[in-house]
Amino acid sequence: MNSEKIKIRKDIGKFVLQALAIAIAGLVGGCAFKTFFESAGIIPTGVSGFSLIVHNLLSSANVNLPTSVIYLIINSIVFLIALKVFGWKFLLLSGIGIGFYTIAMQFIDLSTFLVLDDPMSSDLLLYAIVGGLFMGLTIGVALRYGGSTGGSDIIGALINKFFPYIKTGYCLLGINAVVIVLSIVTSGSLMMGLYALVTTIISSMATNLVLDDSKRVVAFYIICDKPEEIANTILARFKRGVTKIDAQGMFSHKEKTMLLSLIPKGQAHEMKKLVREVDENAFVFSSAVTETLGDGDFMKEQSIFKNKIILANNQVKSPHRYNRLKYSKKILRKNKIKFKKKYLQNKTLKLDN
Repeated sequence: MNSEKIKIRKDIGKFVLQALAIAIAGLVGGCAFKTFFESAGIIPTGVSGFSLIVHNLLSSANVNLPTSVIYLIINSIVFLIALKVFGWKFLLLSGIGIGFYTIAMQFIDLSTFLVLDDPMSSDLLLYAIVGGLFMGLTIGVALRYGGSTGGSDIIGALINKFFPYIKTGYCLLGINAVVIVLSIVTSGSLMMGLYALVTTIISSMATNLVLDDSKRVVAFYIICDKPEEIANTILARFKRGVTKIDAQGMFSHKEKTMLLSLIPKGQAHEMKKLVREVDENAFVFSSAVTETLGDGDFMKEQSIFKNKIILANNQVKSPHRYNRLKYSKKILRKNKIKFKKKYLQNKTLKLDN
């Protein structure tokens, strides 16, 4: 019972940290949009850029509707559609990100500290680069912690869900292309489209930088005297597979055991600490993994219980197992028939006697 309470507390703590990280990412992203894009007249890509285009069109028609409100309305519509597609946890975290992003879009403007001497100067390019950098980092952080700040990434995932032959990356590319074209048409300036293109490239690079770093895997080689204890601890703590390799020390000619396990880079420090706690005399070295081939279970974050279920299902579905069961039933049926014949013969002999 205590272990269940501890697990629940850990899950709650993890969720709170995720929500806090996404909220901060939303605040920074919204502030970057207000400071570097809307105040400078640069139209970025994505839903935020589309919201700014709608805001500019409405302003030209003497309708003053804030960009943040337009952004919130668009994301609310997307959320209503996504309720039946994505899990509640992702939507809740994304709602937190969108909420804080919208608040920052409306109220946090640092452009007063960054005054442009000439609106048509080359400072606009610097605004596009720095703004794209902040936007990409915040998007990457939000996605890394299991949420989103709203916008085109959710729309792209929805399109991919209903039309699987259209990849999410192509959806995002198409959305950004439409926004760039609209920015050129509505502003009447090719430069606005070029600034949007620069923003897209920088933002994509920053997002990939954050996400690729979180997906990197480190291979740990552990030469130890307590292989079973270390392996069980890794399986319980990280839910990662461990491979046992028999080795021999060429100097001492003693039999050794080496464990191999692939761990995410973010858990590398915890892995070293874990091994040291179980066996302080263990020799550990690691190397970065650049590529993996095959469908090894050691790359899947699955619990031991889930792996056992998958193994059991595979055995049940195995044709060899089916043939064995069929063969055993056939043998039992034959033996049953032989037993009946022998019983009837014995009964007939008794009656004759």
